[in-house]
Amino acid sequence: MLEFGGVNAMRILDYLTESSVLFLDDTSKHDILTTMAANAADLGYIVDKQTFAKAILERETIMSTGIGLQVAIPHAKLSTIKDFFVVVAILKHDAEWDALDKMPVRLVFMIGGPDDNQTDYLKILSKITLVIKNPARRKALMAAKDAQAVLAAFDEL
Repeated sequence: MLEFGGVNAMRILDYLTESSVLFLDDTSKHDILTTMAANAADLGYIVDKQTFAKAILERETIMSTGIGLQVAIPHAKLSTIKDFFVVVAILKHDAEWDALDKMPVRLVFMIGGPDDNQTDYLKILSKITLVIKNPARRKALMAAKDAQAVLAAFDEL
């Protein structure tokens, strides 16, 4: 971990692996989210993919996680999740997401974690936001052809 002013600074790369980066042909929000939840379960991040997927999908009914700039950040925090994780999906095609700017989504960052740790959740969300607000990095993510290129976008953060 990097340290600034004596305080441990988290890095997005602490929560990503090559296996948590997906390249999907899906255009259905439901299919994308269930595929990403299944990936989280396969990687051992969650115990019950149905419960997690249900929480993610229910969150979408409250308010879209499409934040604009062709990015969605679906998230759920459950007591059964021990540590935070991030699964990234690079979509090969536009997906309708009901985003704030009405644009389709091409990048999805799914965050899962324990329900009693809002601080780390906000730190992860902040780091992802830094990456996607940078037009060059966002464009590089959308054009990425492999997991290494995706991880490289987060290398300095």
